[in-house]
Amino acid sequence: MKLYVCFLSANSELLESHILNRAASWMVSAENPMIHTEVLFAEAATGSDITGHACSIHYGGAVFMDQKRFRRADWQFRQVRCSDAQVDAAFEFCQDRVGDRFNFVGYYLHPFCSPRLTERRWFCSEIVAGALNAAGMDLPPSLHPHKLFEEIKPLTIADCPRAVALQF
Repeated sequence: MKLYVCFLSANSELLESHILNRAASWMVSAENPMIHTEVLFAEAATGSDITGHACSIHYGGAVFMDQKRFRRADWQFRQVRCSDAQVDAAFEFCQDRVGDRFNFVGYYLHPFCSPRLTERRWFCSEIVAGALNAAGMDLPPSLHPHKLFEEIKPLTIADCPRAVALQF
């Protein structure tokens, strides 16, 4: 099983056109910032899809750990290079947090500070950072999804490239 961090950019067709998604993109000075993230414990890759157990949380919801299929054309992937024991630690971290609630206070205060007021409330990049820290990485516990993307770049490798037709 491989460990990936998956990101959706602000211009993704998978994202709902919503004021909160627009606000999340305005908070970062990048053309198409990453505004949602999930951790993926990949089990298989076929054609344009990659499948496995994904962990994250959506606005107002609960932490989930579900079997999911990701289309390579829709997501950006960063592979975390770690041992099987580290992947297992991240997986266990995620399983133990399934059902935890959304961190409204942290989400709305994040532009001004990075409060982690409780260990049982999260927004997407917090739960992903928590899983990565459980796998042995040393990341701040509360980051905007784009800041998380930038923070893990030197610690991960880009993976799951889109299908490209090579012509000779």
